[in-house]
Amino acid sequence: MPMRVSSSAFFVHAASSPNLRAPRRHRLVLACLAAIACPVVAYAQDAPQQEEPLPATATQQPTELDAVRVTGIRGAIANSVETKSESTSIVEAISAEDIGKLPDISIADSIARLPGLTSQRLDGRGQVVHIRGFSEQFAGTLLNGREQVTTGDNRGVELDQYPSELINGVTVYKTPDASLIGQGISGTVDLQSIRPLAFGERRIVFSGQGEYNSLGNITDGGEDTGYRVSASYVDQFANDTVGFAIGVARMTSPFQEQHYKSWWWANTDLWGTPQGAKPADAIALQGAEGWVKSRDTTRDGVMAVLEFKPNDTWHSVLDVYASRFDQEEWMRGTMWTNDPWWNEGAATYTDAQTTLYHGVPVVTSGTLSGIEPVVRNDNNTRESRLFSAGWNNEFRFGEIYTLTADASYSRAKVEDSKLETYAGRLDGLDVDFRVPLSAGYGYYALPDQSDPATVYLRDPQGWGHDGRLEDSHQKDELKAFKLALNRLVESSDFLRSYDVGVHYGKRTKEKSAEVYFADLPGRAPALVDPALLRNPTDLGFAGMGRVLTFDPRDLLSRYYDVYLSESNDDLQKDAITEEKIKTFYFKANLDMDLPGDVRLRGNAGVQYIRTDQSSTGVVVEQNDDGQVLTAGTAGASYGDILPSLNLVADFGNGWNLRLGAAREIMRPRINDMGARASVWVNVHDGVGEWRGSGGNPELEPYRANAYDLSVEKYFGTTSYVALALFYKDLDSYIYTREVPWDFSGYDYEGETPPASNIGIFSAPANGTGGYMRGVEFSTALGGELLHEALDGFGLLLNASYTESSIDPDGPDIGSGTDTFPGLSKIVGNATLYYEKHGFSARVSQRFRDPYRGEYGSIFGQRTYRYTTHERVIDLQLGYDFPESSRLSGLSLLLQVNNLNNEPFRTEVSDSHDMHIFFPEEYTEYGRQYLIGFRYAL
Repeated sequence: MPMRVSSSAFFVHAASSPNLRAPRRHRLVLACLAAIACPVVAYAQDAPQQEEPLPATATQQPTELDAVRVTGIRGAIANSVETKSESTSIVEAISAEDIGKLPDISIADSIARLPGLTSQRLDGRGQVVHIRGFSEQFAGTLLNGREQVTTGDNRGVELDQYPSELINGVTVYKTPDASLIGQGISGTVDLQSIRPLAFGERRIVFSGQGEYNSLGNITDGGEDTGYRVSASYVDQFANDTVGFAIGVARMTSPFQEQHYKSWWWANTDLWGTPQGAKPADAIALQGAEGWVKSRDTTRDGVMAVLEFKPNDTWHSVLDVYASRFDQEEWMRGTMWTNDPWWNEGAATYTDAQTTLYHGVPVVTSGTLSGIEPVVRNDNNTRESRLFSAGWNNEFRFGEIYTLTADASYSRAKVEDSKLETYAGRLDGLDVDFRVPLSAGYGYYALPDQSDPATVYLRDPQGWGHDGRLEDSHQKDELKAFKLALNRLVESSDFLRSYDVGVHYGKRTKEKSAEVYFADLPGRAPALVDPALLRNPTDLGFAGMGRVLTFDPRDLLSRYYDVYLSESNDDLQKDAITEEKIKTFYFKANLDMDLPGDVRLRGNAGVQYIRTDQSSTGVVVEQNDDGQVLTAGTAGASYGDILPSLNLVADFGNGWNLRLGAAREIMRPRINDMGARASVWVNVHDGVGEWRGSGGNPELEPYRANAYDLSVEKYFGTTSYVALALFYKDLDSYIYTREVPWDFSGYDYEGETPPASNIGIFSAPANGTGGYMRGVEFSTALGGELLHEALDGFGLLLNASYTESSIDPDGPDIGSGTDTFPGLSKIVGNATLYYEKHGFSARVSQRFRDPYRGEYGSIFGQRTYRYTTHERVIDLQLGYDFPESSRLSGLSLLLQVNNLNNEPFRTEVSDSHDMHIFFPEEYTEYGRQYLIGFRYAL
């Protein structure tokens, strides 16, 4: 029987306007049902009168509803749809199905399923998120609305530092408003913890999962099993004036990796250096590597919230998050170069066979003679400590004014230690090989390299040392304070309230490193004591046989002389960068009725940001001898005015039209701002030339004008369809520029001194940009919309197309073929789910087009690599015991991540500007199985 249902205290997400009026009558049921979605409890109240008369059967008195909790997949979707619908900005959202139960075990994976977003895998797991074709460096990341520091080496936040069990929801702002602090050009990710008073009742939750990697234990010292455990407690006290929530989570997770990489491809005949019997003018691979990695990750996290609301005047929330993330990695493998310049052309081809590839002959099989592979035994450790705290106090003065004071502190500390050691046979090897021209492992019939009687500690590749150790240290600290005033306007038909505020933040990032070389006494080859050896590591997946295996740290003090390296490359890593940011803003919150029964709401405002930045390290100074590098401090000061507009036209029947326009900035990469520099001499054809490179502490931000348009149609509580367009005009972009430079004042002790003091210095610089534009389609559909037999089924689907005119190498020197870092033209996500009678099933697929990814490289440097398309499938099965069962509150869960064992693949261009791309890296991470339980009281 139809009835009039009324509800109060419906939950308006943090993304919503602070002064929204009650929803229209035809959307009442949507608001009520979404409001009670987990983890929010809604309480009933009388509803406004409907505008149209009800049938006679519906003239009874309003019915009071008891508190109802909707959990599970559909409850989370309903909450997310409500957030998207009620927000004045264009946003995407995810919500926990219940306390500590986000849809994925990784926050990055959950966020990456949202429209226009995708993740970049690192070491087999989603670590950072790309929004609308931009890399993670262009996104802002907040925790409970506060900007966060990062354990990474720049600004992009590594989301794997935050346990999904402790995050209750995520909102991604695609359009900013004037009160949003810490926003990025691509978007802003706001992670949210629970609010215990809003939750409304006591809840205790325990969960545990066992984990297994399908590749097994691939090298000694690693693990292929792990576990995850968590516990959460939420309660209210003192007549619901005090709320407390705490959650703890521990993860020990194994990550395995089987890796093959082609180093570089070239036709060396064009440079007058033939390679033995290699067919004339054929392109050949000039080096390769194969290895396995076993990585053990342990993360402990705790999040606590204390909430106090003694009356309607004062509301105080203190939240704290801390995590400890430890990782130990073992890498064992082999690698070599066979280019004609190594060891005076010792490596040659015999019986080389070619295959036409894009019309060019390429050597794909034969025998390599005279190569001397190096056997690598590396051990890398990483210790990350993250702490974030915020205290928010809200004071209401009557019905008109609300004053908010928010203080926050965020700190990240990272200690990295990377040790690599080398070994190899004393003789050159003749190796039969097959090289693939499509993605896959190569094959090299290497002889056994695990024999302790024939494999010596030595430097087979002539790198100038027998081992290398780098210890790096990083500290990122952010102190901030925000004061904001909201004033309700009752006399206006369109201006409902306005906000004014000021925010001050001081961020300091310190980076330093010590690099040590390890040499054998007299640099004489040495055999390893068999008592120190581990089980050999098998590289059979690439036909490379077994390699000698040991713990390199056990050998370091027994076999090597270790000494500090003070090269230019090592010294320039030390820098301290500081930013002082003052933000002043005004925002008008709009809400009005237009002719034609259209409701218009939104906001218009402006930010003024004043930035003072500096960096201490190696800087360029002018003296009587010219421009020289010296220890010092340099920086810049500048201001930005950022207007913004967000409008939502509600046409009724679930139709919304959204418009966004804003001026946006993203501060430069911290590495680019660092006061660092180095100088060297390039020698070509017997002529030396001065060269130098460094950072630029005077860099100004990336700046853009952004425009967004979105059309949305909502059906019920869990269904909608949306189509969005966006255009970003970047009028400022940062490129690496090469400029003539006077190197007078530098001493050179080499054999080939430069003929001139004028050389080339490269450093980041501001330049003109271009556009980034795209279209996004998204939908959430409940099966009951199609047919009652499909009740319980549902589909989440989104796809986006993005393109850019920006050449990241610069408008004057760019190749025209390089793509914007992080840009996949096509990104898509699909999730099919079923949830009924306690049983739930979900299968999800993430797809992204090829893109130019940014990765860590040798010696801590950053590099761009052409990453091919990815299609990752995840599976989740669960069962919740009913309330009538003695096991009520218990849930069982099975998850399989990377169900299709999708490899990571990159490509590399040829060395002759022919724009032919060859396979580079092929890495498999295996499937990740998790089985466990969750129990709620």
